[in-house]
Amino acid sequence: MYGSPRGRSSRRPIACGAVTDETGTAAGWYADPTGRYEHRYYNGRTWTADVSSGGQRFVDQMGIEPTVGADKDPTAGASNGMGTAAMVLGIIAISTSWMPFVVVLGVIAALLALTFGWIGLRRARRSGASRSFAIVGLATGASALAAATVGVVLTMLVLNAYDDYLNPQPSDVAVTECELQGSRATMSGVLTNTGERVADYSVLVGFVRIGTDNAHRSERVTIDDVEPGADATFTAETQIDLEAIDCLILDVNGPLPFGIVVD
Repeated sequence: MYGSPRGRSSRRPIACGAVTDETGTAAGWYADPTGRYEHRYYNGRTWTADVSSGGQRFVDQMGIEPTVGADKDPTAGASNGMGTAAMVLGIIAISTSWMPFVVVLGVIAALLALTFGWIGLRRARRSGASRSFAIVGLATGASALAAATVGVVLTMLVLNAYDDYLNPQPSDVAVTECELQGSRATMSGVLTNTGERVADYSVLVGFVRIGTDNAHRSERVTIDDVEPGADATFTAETQIDLEAIDCLILDVNGPLPFGIVVD
């Protein structure tokens, strides 16, 4: 080990940290606030004339104008609207892409989130702004596309259920009894499946004033698992304030979509 030179202090040097200004911003290359070059060097206290564009370094002959604000944080003025837009669109996409029918809008939002997120991430490499927003946009956009599979499946299920409701198997329906006791009206009927496969039905019956066809009250009755050529009896009841009634078959549909009455 070498000793200290004679006549010189033997105190050991103290390591200093990176030069920073009062905002805590370290010296380094940042997006040029003047817009004339891609990057400009910030020495920890003020902007310098040391600039770069396209990977080449230059000396800015115009220097740095006082209006730039040498005492400001070099990242304060950086903006990245693409990163912010990607995050917003990604959140919208992940919230809607799994829903029936709305899945179309969710997929569009997801594709835009991925596009804007990619552009925003590239811009963030230069300015450092909104990088986390761009990453969130990419993540939520990709997740939304995966969730869109659920949205497509649910859409097909809803469409098939509604199609079965609107297009039931063929049948014959007849009213066998229509009775009013006090304020309680009762109708009985029989349905024959004239189709070629087992089917479910929902029958809408109406209780009307005698001599009219406008339903004073209506009830929907469900009939399940009727074999081809088989008969199935059904009964409907309701409270009514008429002195005399007639009973009508208003409509015959397939099974209720997910058990929900859609009339």
